[in-house]
Amino acid sequence: MINFKTVSFLLLIFIGSNSSAQEVQVERMKVSWEHHENYVTFTASAPDDGWVAIGFNSKNDIVDTNLIMVAVSDDKTTAEDFYVVSAGNPKPVKALGSKSQVIDPQGSEENGITTITFSMPVVAFDNYHFDLSKGRKLWLICAYSMEDEFDHHSRMRRHIEITL
Repeated sequence: MINFKTVSFLLLIFIGSNSSAQEVQVERMKVSWEHHENYVTFTASAPDDGWVAIGFNSKNDIVDTNLIMVAVSDDKTTAEDFYVVSAGNPKPVKALGSKSQVIDPQGSEENGITTITFSMPVVAFDNYHFDLSKGRKLWLICAYSMEDEFDHHSRMRRHIEITL
């Protein structure tokens, strides 16, 4: 039998282990992040079976956004690290002479909800990415689509200012 002290202790362990995690909800999309020593892990879920995207910008604009798009199809997760050079013109950072900063992208689709997880270094190594230091204010671009192809337009896209 579990007593009150045991439940309180387990609850403190759970709260303590997740104390650095933060979460926002943008319409029906949820995004959370947790800082680790050298990287930040992001998780996002959206109510559709298409790609899910998270972007970062220092201003409320899609241009100059570092946009991470992740799709899940047939249990295979595909991620692309983009930089938006102009409205409607995201370019893979590899095509711009850089390399992806996305670490260990994973995803799943269940009951009409796509959930993705990936990590990014805290310190950006080029002008196509942003430092993701804890406490930094950035604009978070949240988007999702009903299709897995990255060139398909978003069903929902919103920008919100957050503090990492």
